[in-house]
Amino acid sequence: MPWTRFMDMHSGGDQKLDWPYILIEAPENEARSVFFSRFGQSPDRVTCTCCGKDYSVSESESLEQAMASFLSWRWDKPSKRYVPEPGRGKFYTLEQGLQQTTRFNVIYADEIQPEERRADVPEEGYVWR
Repeated sequence: MPWTRFMDMHSGGDQKLDWPYILIEAPENEARSVFFSRFGQSPDRVTCTCCGKDYSVSESESLEQAMASFLSWRWDKPSKRYVPEPGRGKFYTLEQGLQQTTRFNVIYADEIQPEERRADVPEEGYVWR
């Protein structure tokens, strides 16, 4: 099951929710609906036109891939796994990263209600066209 990462871009100079990173175990389309259902705001909202979108949204194949850059990991092609990236600061294991509940809100697929996957996400704030 893919994971979708929502990274608060501090558009308008402020963090929008309690966590700078929200990770949802769902494909991006469904995850956008879950995000709106849980937090009552569109992940595509633009608070400030000079700052851009409130969230950077990206889909990953796994939770490890979604969190890799925050844990100071890099993909090692020969071993086909994530490894510590030298010079990127403190290295964290996945378990240590998941314990940082003030930074990460992780929503697993089995915690998502069916109706949350189907919510209509409205356009909010400034809209890029």
